[in-house]
Amino acid sequence: MEELSGKLVAINPLLTNDPSFRQGQIGIIAMADLKFDTVSIGFSSGEMGKYSTDAVLVLKDKRDLYHDIMTGVGDMDRNTFKQLLDINMKQEHADYGHQSSAMKIALSNPEMLKRSTISLAEYLSINQVNDISHETAFKR
Repeated sequence: MEELSGKLVAINPLLTNDPSFRQGQIGIIAMADLKFDTVSIGFSSGEMGKYSTDAVLVLKDKRDLYHDIMTGVGDMDRNTFKQLLDINMKQEHADYGHQSSAMKIALSNPEMLKRSTISLAEYLSINQVNDISHETAFKR
């Protein structure tokens, strides 16, 4: 499984109980203790917050997002389509500026959020399944 430290994330804007009051803000994973479902997120203010993996959002994998855009084009308006493509194009660049810009677009409205992000918990479960599939393929 890939290292989570340094990964750009956002705190779910729909989070109802956030002692750090960071709903909808972008941060970077400083530390993750998945055994206890705790992720420490650093924010630009220098403050830290602790969250469970289901309270933290990441952008969908760029290949999955592109597939979703192309197969769902009939279900979205022109602006949504353009914004999703913009997010997807920004994902081609690994630098913080592009990734942060993509996340800001994702957070811009509920439709973008729903179509372009998944919880860190879902992201981890997808990657765990992929890791197991790769391990099984190499053992054959």
